Amino acid sequence: MITVAPIADTDIRFRSLFDNTPELILYQNEASIILDANPAFLALVEKLKEQVVNHPYDEFLPAEVRGLFREKLAEAFTGKTVRFEMYAAQGNSAPRHWDVMKVPVREGNRVVGVHMVARDITEKNRQQQEIFAQNKDLQQFTYIVSHNLRAPLANALGLVDVLGQERADTPEFEHAQAYLKTSLHQLDQVLVDINTILTIRDKVDLAAPEDVPLAEVVQQVRQNLQDVLHDCGGTLRTTIPAGFRVRGNRAYLYSIFFNLLSNAIKYRDAHRPLLVELTATDEAGPGPLITFADNGVGIDLEQAGADVFQLYKRFHPQHPGRGVGLYLTKTHVESMGGRIEVRSAVGKGTQFTITLC
Repeated sequence: MITVAPIADTDIRFRSLFDNTPELILYQNEASIILDANPAFLALVEKLKEQVVNHPYDEFLPAEVRGLFREKLAEAFTGKTVRFEMYAAQGNSAPRHWDVMKVPVREGNRVVGVHMVARDITEKNRQQQEIFAQNKDLQQFTYIVSHNLRAPLANALGLVDVLGQERADTPEFEHAQAYLKTSLHQLDQVLVDINTILTIRDKVDLAAPEDVPLAEVVQQVRQNLQDVLHDCGGTLRTTIPAGFRVRGNRAYLYSIFFNLLSNAIKYRDAHRPLLVELTATDEAGPGPLITFADNGVGIDLEQAGADVFQLYKRFHPQHPGRGVGLYLTKTHVESMGGRIEVRSAVGKGTQFTITLC
């Protein structure tokens, strides 16, 4: 005969869950006073229980989210189970992403308190962002294969058929041969672009950051583009504090400024001398801020929209180019944990703002 162990008392089962779950659990009254806190919460805020119980929850929250928590608490006291996500620190902890539930506790028809259960979803959010980025890359490569790679390949195959039907000493053969050579060069260039992009993606986690003197990198770019800058009558002005350094990858930084300055030269306004201004500061926020502005022809952002940094997107078809430079620039910036934004108007120029960690 099988002996069934007795079911533990409800209070014992609840206390076991309360004390051992890795999720944060608080029990609050309607005034947001903490009446009980589990060990996971105490460990996060690095406080003893007597330093938490009978204290307002506001004491452990940054000011910008206190109103949200009070609003959700009040909603839970109407008898609803409330669920929401937020990004915030708790106590002296680093900011994290939290999945939060407010669960009302009833005695009869009356809500007498609310349990807050908060689950750390920071890693889940990071993985979702990585999947989103990978999906965007997949869409880009689908476009390359379906359009940029397929077109020159189809042309080359057609020209091979033509060459098989013509004698080698005819003008038609020479024209087809020349076109075949052009198609193969286009095909090779697309493969080079793909290899460059994949190399950057593969090395994102391998590029060891270093303290890079920004002025040296910019000076190297200036020297390498000096002749073409001089020939077009352009001027590059830099305002970089002495000893200014950024944490990143030197090769990526060189590529960023080489691409931006090359574009400024290429898309300069024919009616005025080119002026490019590069300014760096570390006083405007949590990390270095770099602005790169020119007085060129500008970009119609209403038409370009979110495509400004997309691969093979071009906005000045009258100028030669492949639409790769800004894509690589954004990829380099994000590989170093930064972000890049653009402001532009047709006929007034373009300004890129780069924020690094």
